[in-house]
Amino acid sequence: MMSVNGRPSLPSRAALKRAIATTVIVGVGAGLPMIAASGASATPVHHNTAQQQSAELAPSAAAQASAPAPAAAQAPADYTVQGGDWLSKIATSHNVQGGWQKLYELNKSVLTAGPDVIYPGQQLALADGSAPAQAPAQTPAPAPAPQKSAPAAPSSSSTSAQSNTAAPAAPAAAAAPALSANASTASLQALAASIVPADQLASFEQIITHESGWKVTATNPSSGAYGLPQALPGSKMASAGSDWATNPATQIKWALQYMNQTYGSPNQAWVFWQAHQAY
Repeated sequence: MMSVNGRPSLPSRAALKRAIATTVIVGVGAGLPMIAASGASATPVHHNTAQQQSAELAPSAAAQASAPAPAAAQAPADYTVQGGDWLSKIATSHNVQGGWQKLYELNKSVLTAGPDVIYPGQQLALADGSAPAQAPAQTPAPAPAPQKSAPAAPSSSSTSAQSNTAAPAAPAAAAAPALSANASTASLQALAASIVPADQLASFEQIITHESGWKVTATNPSSGAYGLPQALPGSKMASAGSDWATNPATQIKWALQYMNQTYGSPNQAWVFWQAHQAY
């Protein structure tokens, strides 16, 4: 377009703006790409939602993978001590190989007071590989009575050997010395000391002294009571021996038996005698 003076006429500023706007509108309508940039090195904006979520989750998964695995729970112990238990009983009822000695060896960390003292509630291992609970730091409440380990039962072979060996016979009681009916008072009192219990002897001697004066054949002329204890009739003493009439040992044995059966003891018989002057 030429100006009036022959020079090319430049489009006006307003016309130039309209041309640019038309080009932009046409470009958008024609599907030309539009690039928005804030500078020469600006990075295009991407809207990939799936990739963004994966990137956000990746650190969390990595942290979980690197976290240490929880420690395995310790295996529980095999047995809890009950009231009235002792090691030998537990070992026998649970077939512990090696008996109570092995059971104690497995649980020394729990049975800190030794094999003879166990408490209800303690956890015991019954075999190798079990995990007994450690002894509590505080002192446990004492059981009504600590239970001792019972000794191991003797084997059948040792029992047989013991049964085949005859036990020695108990020594026979020393026989009372034989005295005649005319023995001295001292001899008769010594004989009584060998038959009558020591804590009853003084009362026994008092009764015999008052009844017969230690005369084996003493006879009461009015009643007929006879012998050291003045049995009435004298033949009662036959229950202690057929030689009752002349053997002082037989008379003393019968007198002791009579006092025990009638009064409970020579001491009680002497108390009665003092109150009644007879027994």
